[in-house]
Amino acid sequence: MKQLIETLNAPKPTGPYSQGVKAGGFIFVSGQDGVHPDGSTAGESIGAQAAASLDNIKNILAEKGAGLSDLVYVTCHLNDLTEANVKAFNEVYAGYFADVEVKPARITVGSQLMETDVEITAIACVD
Repeated sequence: MKQLIETLNAPKPTGPYSQGVKAGGFIFVSGQDGVHPDGSTAGESIGAQAAASLDNIKNILAEKGAGLSDLVYVTCHLNDLTEANVKAFNEVYAGYFADVEVKPARITVGSQLMETDVEITAIACVD
């Protein structure tokens, strides 16, 4: 059985999708851009947008009592996949998972993003 996840602490979907869905012991979080819950861009830096994306994911997970430590897989999209951007992204990302013993598996890819420079999707296991 699928359960819809909605929160005012993350941006409203801009298309026909859910912020998150809980199903079969997992939470699937839709791509979270580098924007604040009100939809405003979190700034021009990769770091600021990465932080906003991860905060949104954290807030969506919290609606079902989960957290970043429950993540098992993360897909990170960067608009400009350069060494400097990946380094800046990783600095922020590492801070969010500093206290997580088993960090989620992850891929970081270059993508043509429309309005931001960062978008992150995530899957959490919540047996």
